[in-house]
Amino acid sequence: MTSSDASRRVAGWRVAVRRAMHGFMQHRGIDAAAALTFYALLALLPGALAVVSVFAIFDDRDRAVEDLVAVLDTVLPDRAAHDLEGVLRELLALDNPYLALGIALVLVLWTTSGYATAFGRSVNSSYGVEEGRPFWAFRARMLAVAVVLDLLAAVVVTVLLGPGDLPVWAFLRWPVLLAFSILFVAVLYASAPNVIRPRLRWVTVGSSVAILIWIIATAGFALYVALVDHGAIYGSLGGVIVGLLWLYLGNAALVAGVELDAEFTRIKQLANGEDVARSLNLPVRDTRRIRTLGRQRRADIAAARELQEDADG
Repeated sequence: MTSSDASRRVAGWRVAVRRAMHGFMQHRGIDAAAALTFYALLALLPGALAVVSVFAIFDDRDRAVEDLVAVLDTVLPDRAAHDLEGVLRELLALDNPYLALGIALVLVLWTTSGYATAFGRSVNSSYGVEEGRPFWAFRARMLAVAVVLDLLAAVVVTVLLGPGDLPVWAFLRWPVLLAFSILFVAVLYASAPNVIRPRLRWVTVGSSVAILIWIIATAGFALYVALVDHGAIYGSLGGVIVGLLWLYLGNAALVAGVELDAEFTRIKQLANGEDVARSLNLPVRDTRRIRTLGRQRRADIAAARELQEDADG
């Protein structure tokens, strides 16, 4: 690589980062992160119910919460697991843990599909395309994506709740968690939008930045909980507020990562001589919804003009 090639590459990176920052604001990335945090929060309660129900099925019911808190205490920051003990006991109020597990799985699947749907809309904005899939096709695809995401999340929970007292497992759990986090983000980035990427890449610049930001946010969250008495500041809602902030920062990182990927794709296409300064040259999965909305829009305009002509006449 010559010095001129290196200069062009660095200049391209600067343009990509600058446009990604502008795109995050122009495409309402802050609002998108807030919406994703809402859907993630909706999925947390049935997810916790599913975990507690599994513990209740395979463990002594009276000791299920105690065992779960003991395991979480090795993973979460100081006393954070004990703050959840009351909530976990409330989740075990149902008499039948099998029924609770079934209800939880259905709710987790539906709320996760809502999360994937909202993320897909955000990615479409980043790539400058409209959602062209009909409602039924879009929801069916998002349900399939939700199944994959929930399976990956189940593996992550299993890894977190593994035997942390074993030195080998205490060390290996973090690379395993990182690997499944990469898979989680890759599936979300590739499957949710109405854009067909040139090729599937498990690791991209955007996904790497998103995961790195989330790791930093997690470390900051753990440090804050360990050093600050959030209960004295926010009372009983302190842990909830900190958790919401952690979720929000993570989702904002995911949205920002998409903007980065879109702009690095633009830089590559510009280097190939394509005219993509305004819009990217990428195929879409479907256009049926776009055509339907176009017909409806034309019909609405025609009806409005008829009313105008009647008023003028």
